[in-house]
Amino acid sequence: MHSVKRERTSAKAREDKLRREAGKIVAYKALVDKVLTSRKNQDYTPRTLDLTTTLLKQNPEYYTIWNYRREILTSIFESQTADAIQSHIESELQFLFSRLVEFPKCYWIWNHRQWCLQTAPSPSWKFELGLVTKMLDRDARNFHGWRYRRYVVQHLELSTGKSLVRPEFDYTTVKINANFSNFSAWHNRTKLIPRLLDEEPEINARELLDKEIYLITQAIYTDPDDQSVWLYHRWLMTTDDIVKLSSDERIALLEKEIKSIQDLLEIEPDSKWCLQSLAFYKGLIATLADQKVDSSVAGYLDKLQDIDPMRKKRYEDWKELL
Repeated sequence: MHSVKRERTSAKAREDKLRREAGKIVAYKALVDKVLTSRKNQDYTPRTLDLTTTLLKQNPEYYTIWNYRREILTSIFESQTADAIQSHIESELQFLFSRLVEFPKCYWIWNHRQWCLQTAPSPSWKFELGLVTKMLDRDARNFHGWRYRRYVVQHLELSTGKSLVRPEFDYTTVKINANFSNFSAWHNRTKLIPRLLDEEPEINARELLDKEIYLITQAIYTDPDDQSVWLYHRWLMTTDDIVKLSSDERIALLEKEIKSIQDLLEIEPDSKWCLQSLAFYKGLIATLADQKVDSSVAGYLDKLQDIDPMRKKRYEDWKELL
């Protein structure tokens, strides 16, 4: 707090802190050496499993140790019954949950959890869906969580024989409405919509496309600097996964969206995403209509070189292709 006076750390206190940290580093290095030596000696015992637990609590990013842990578990499971393996896996999942709460964006923890479920005699996919839902409630933009959710949903569908496309599509809508800036939710939508149309043939595909455009336009006007909304908009403008449009229909759609983006550009004149999209869409129209690119595109690219100098060469190369 601004009103609280910061007390200076004495030289002795700083030395004590450095000494403690140095001791921790020495202990950590000794533990690493011990675990790696055990792996070299192919020591696959409960004792070495405990050593990996200690090490991974300190450093969950050490993927080599996760590999060793799986080797140990695989060796232990060779002499166990299915019930014993299931019990062991459930304990492992509890350990992983504690790691995920502390390190929710560590890929190796999510990866090891998948291995556990693939190895378990009776995996509970329904429980996992509830768990990842809670994790995404904590951080709705955690792409590791979204990736894991797709994995769990796929296996839950296989195990029950029931589609989860509609509830998952609705779930992305809830997350997007809570925060438009959610790349993973938009990305999930691109995977779900083709299946939704296939499983619910009563849906009017063109109406669905228009609804998606309306939703993404709201998102764009809310936060025109967010890359994820522009990427989804571009997908809508170019995909045939929703409805296959003729060249004339695609051009009409693009012209309508160009007008909307131009209106936004008047409000946000230095928006690189507006300028990039206008340049791309006008270029796409030229390709579809087999005509020259609109002269305004060169101006957009010139301005992009000024407001986005880190990508100046890219815009120069783009302009040469006109």
